[in-house]
Amino acid sequence: MQKTLPPDETALFCEQIAMVLKAGIPLGDGMETLARSYAGSRYGSRFEEMRVALERRGAFSQALEEAGIFPEYLLAMARIGERSGKLDEVMASLANYYQWEAQIKSSVKSAILYPSVLVMMLAVVIAILVISVLPVFQRVFDSLGLAATSSATAAMRIGVGVGKGMLILVGVFAVLLLVVGILLRTSRRKSVLALLSGVIPAVRRVNARLSTARYASALSMMLSAGYPVEDAMRLAPSVVTDEKHRRQAELAQQELLKGGSFAQAVEKSGLFEPMHEKMIRFGTAAGKLDAVMEKLSGIYMNEADDAIHNVIAMIEPTLVAILSIVIGGILLSVMLPLLSVLSAVG
Repeated sequence: MQKTLPPDETALFCEQIAMVLKAGIPLGDGMETLARSYAGSRYGSRFEEMRVALERRGAFSQALEEAGIFPEYLLAMARIGERSGKLDEVMASLANYYQWEAQIKSSVKSAILYPSVLVMMLAVVIAILVISVLPVFQRVFDSLGLAATSSATAAMRIGVGVGKGMLILVGVFAVLLLVVGILLRTSRRKSVLALLSGVIPAVRRVNARLSTARYASALSMMLSAGYPVEDAMRLAPSVVTDEKHRRQAELAQQELLKGGSFAQAVEKSGLFEPMHEKMIRFGTAAGKLDAVMEKLSGIYMNEADDAIHNVIAMIEPTLVAILSIVIGGILLSVMLPLLSVLSAVG
């Protein structure tokens, strides 16, 4: 299966398309230049397919979809940008968004990498202790003629048990980290994120803020382009990639179709906080709904950014706590048998 373009390369692509559009260069010529620049790379054939699809279909969003290497959010926003006549603004906004995502991804990797390397090194130390060192103590006990029921032998068993337990703990941690990392790169990414959102409150908060920010941004863009509210509400759920929040966005659309006002529909969806629902009411009354939605999009993006950095800040202390438990296990697995030997010799 073709991998999705990484966030940093996605940001570069969006920035290049935005520059082409703002410079007034025909999109077909711009795509031809891009296809040549990517020729010979692992994505070269996809960009060539995208150029051909753009010539054949004439729709940029359909060409992106046929390439099969772009995130779902980018595809949805590109469709909205084409329909609203603001594709250049959309691509510029997406460039900033994916640059931010690349920075977040780098920060998460940095927060996990160093403690994870230490954990793996300690796993090697524990394995050496359990496999090579502790059996030496056992032979010392045997040479001293200690009985199987002696306190020294009991301490040895405890030490070996603690050492093996720590080894299992590190192994489980490594396997979980590896499995999650692999699944996030596959088509199961949504399912994994949904599972993490259900288990970890911090991840759930980040997901909620991002979904609402995307929804508000899409509405702002379409309303400022003169789209009727009904049409904007119909298209906006497509930019929400999380299934739960997409259903909430679709609920807002259904409430609007039943004859309710935009503010009432949004309130029933539960996407926005009560204070922001009041802002939407005032914006609707003042005829500035597009500006209010743009403001709310920025607010929720900032909250998502803060929530993500809080999660990153939690990663290192959590891993340090795990390391402390592992180190304690190592000390017990070495010191308990050693003390028992010294006691037996004394």
